[in-house]
Amino acid sequence: MGTIVKIALRNLTQHKAKTLIIGLLIVLATFLSFLGNSILGSAAQSMKRVFTEQFTGDVLVVPESLKGGIFGGSQEDLNGPPILPTMPDYQKVYDVVSARPEVARITSQLSSYAMFNLGDSGISFGLLFGIEPASYWSTFDAVELIDGRKIQPGETGVVMLHEKIVKMIQDQTDDKLKVGDVFQLNNFGEAGFKVREVKLVGIFRFHNANERSFDFMNPGFVDVQTLRALTGKPVTTAADLQLKASTQALLNESSDSFFDDEPVKVASDRAVDLAGLTKAVADKSAQVDAASAREGTWNFQLVKLKPGVDDKVFAASLTTELKKAGLQAKAQDWIASASPDSAFFYLVMMAMNLAILLLAVVSIFVIMNTLVVSVMERTSEIGTMRALGAPKSMIRWLFITETFLITALAGVIGIAAGFAGLVAVNATGIPGPGGWLQSAFPGGVLHPEVDAKALPFTLIILAVIALVSWIFPVLMATKVSPLKAINSD
Repeated sequence: MGTIVKIALRNLTQHKAKTLIIGLLIVLATFLSFLGNSILGSAAQSMKRVFTEQFTGDVLVVPESLKGGIFGGSQEDLNGPPILPTMPDYQKVYDVVSARPEVARITSQLSSYAMFNLGDSGISFGLLFGIEPASYWSTFDAVELIDGRKIQPGETGVVMLHEKIVKMIQDQTDDKLKVGDVFQLNNFGEAGFKVREVKLVGIFRFHNANERSFDFMNPGFVDVQTLRALTGKPVTTAADLQLKASTQALLNESSDSFFDDEPVKVASDRAVDLAGLTKAVADKSAQVDAASAREGTWNFQLVKLKPGVDDKVFAASLTTELKKAGLQAKAQDWIASASPDSAFFYLVMMAMNLAILLLAVVSIFVIMNTLVVSVMERTSEIGTMRALGAPKSMIRWLFITETFLITALAGVIGIAAGFAGLVAVNATGIPGPGGWLQSAFPGGVLHPEVDAKALPFTLIILAVIALVSWIFPVLMATKVSPLKAINSD
């Protein structure tokens, strides 16, 4: 074997031009593969952090019929904004999920698009998340207030809007919306046209300026009771309307007495105060605690996992458990839950990897062609070796060794160059292009690091180049007969 290596090294140094061409192609393919996959891998991790920390959680539990995630982007509805299915047996699903030891926190969410009706100023459009504030704010801490405050537990008829939604409304309607303003939300869905009046209590942005692709896609937050009413869903459960005995007694008074000519005469401690009665009913219907909120209508359960728990493995096992329990729900990871944003990003990743694979294919053909030319030029040498008793296996291993030496040396140089390029890019950062890829660039700039999958992927590319490119040239070389050595010039 040592003799074959010596002959291979001698041949490579004697044909420097061909060796250099083959080596440069392999260096380029290796460099782009390592650097490109590290950048894409870092961007994918950044996007994952954005969505798991701000929107979807590590795992999203959804109705079995749902296609897509919290934004409804994959629902098949061509007649308008998607109408997301609600989850059957929500409390039973919640009990199964919350009992899992891997779960750190869990909250519930209702999602819907709505129109912002500002009266004479016009109408705008946006996405709203209906939340139960106590559990939601303890699960997601990604909101940075610009003005006002967060929605508080027990409030109804209140909304928080993203700063870009506020600006969009101002640009479209010339109405300068500010905290404290009251306006209408309109929705046309399964239950027909609905109108609800809301008060703007807060204007916010997400930490690190991580917004979605287009301004109108940035979600606002509204109390879930308002969004339930707006989408035609049941607003409260019976448990939410437990009035005091004194209030119930007032409601039990004969209604005919309100239409008598004479004033109603009742004891002073039970005087009919319609304003107070209305307030008592309204206040009580607004005081929905976390337990009763779980019993209401929801689209999703957003789950944060404990450190070290694999989200894909957990989602698969939870889906199996839910099916065994006969519940119409499933669990999915952040990629499915963040659709269509994540789908577009992974489409870009696939396109980039396809480009790298195409470069590898081109490299294979160029290397193969160069080796074929080398075989043709060395026909006399190969024939002489055969005439001197060299078996075909020796000729085969000679060309395999030459290919391996070029690939190994050029691969090491390419990986080293890719690592150096990654260090340089990490120091300077890559500005985000905005649009669909904005969430992959935290704070607008990506500082990529070595991705765990970049090196294995690059080594696979190298192996494919080395294994495929030598096959045809070796077949040609082993077919060279001693007679050709005698007849060649």
